Amino acid sequence: MGMVVPCSIFSLRICSIPFNSRVVKAPDWLIRLRSWEYWPMWVLYVPVVFKHLEYSLRAGSPFFFLQVNPGMGKGFILSDPKSEQLKQLPEALRPKTILWLPDTSPEALASRLAEKGMTYPLILKPDVGFRGLKVNLIKDHSDFVAHSTEITVPYLIQEYIDLPEELGVFWYRYPNAGRGVVPSLTLKAFMEVMGDGRQTLHELIDADPRWRLQRQRLKEQFGHRWEEVLQDGERLLLEPVGNHNRGTMFVNGTHLVGPKLEARMQEITEMLPGFFFGRLDMKVRSLDDFIHGGEVKVLEVNGVGAEPTHVYHPGYSLFKAWKEMAHLWGVMAGIALVHRKNGLDFPDFSEAKARYLQYRRYKKEAL
Repeated sequence: MGMVVPCSIFSLRICSIPFNSRVVKAPDWLIRLRSWEYWPMWVLYVPVVFKHLEYSLRAGSPFFFLQVNPGMGKGFILSDPKSEQLKQLPEALRPKTILWLPDTSPEALASRLAEKGMTYPLILKPDVGFRGLKVNLIKDHSDFVAHSTEITVPYLIQEYIDLPEELGVFWYRYPNAGRGVVPSLTLKAFMEVMGDGRQTLHELIDADPRWRLQRQRLKEQFGHRWEEVLQDGERLLLEPVGNHNRGTMFVNGTHLVGPKLEARMQEITEMLPGFFFGRLDMKVRSLDDFIHGGEVKVLEVNGVGAEPTHVYHPGYSLFKAWKEMAHLWGVMAGIALVHRKNGLDFPDFSEAKARYLQYRRYKKEAL
């Protein structure tokens, strides 16, 4: 069994291609060493530190980034509630969603799910996100009740969107400009194995270096099938959450960006008042279908904490990633400066500190 990779970037359905056995046999630490994708998160932000100092001096405030998206509430870099952004979109463009507060019982939530016509499977995730942490697929009611013990902060319960492709589209627009720009497009290839009638599930997982790094978590999830031999051609989805920290492969699709994609994004982002910079994660039938006005469900709207996730494409140059991060930080500062010129003040130290401490408390309670 070879590594399962996308057959086409227009459709991320998988196909089997023989994988270099010398790479397969590499120890886990070497797999991580070879790809900066697995290095500590701060590595990607090295140039941002220096650019932030530069733009802070230009702006006269280190908190300019808090005035980039004035319509996204009063959070810090990563602490804007997802529910607040999603509800600004028409129902047709977003999943059915319920906000689960810590003091709400599973029984009361189950009643609300029934009222909204939401059935299993469901997606459960914190209203303020942490790079895919604490995001779970809820398969049935017993699973739902079991996860209720984790609800210490507001969570979202979303219907599971069964559209075949997931996109991450970065977008920005200067306040005085009529049209926006798409500097980054990411297509996602989810972890999925294909049986050959000979190898067990754990052998299929161990044969792929990307999946092997998720071995312990997958064993906990699929322990009941660990020694099962998958039938020839049988497919098994290992991870439904589109986050690279959980094994999903991010595929660089930026070269596919064109006027039609930017026009489609303009159409959607115009429904988000006060949104000028960030990334939309969406489920679609295909990239081509999306570009031509097809069905779309916006899973999340991410603001100044969003990354141009195409840089996590396996083998992508770290130096190119640094260059793009530095450029986008400059764009962010430019947008904030236009806002100030138009009469919006930057937060002072006390307000910025309060936002940061609120985010810190939320994260501590959630984790």
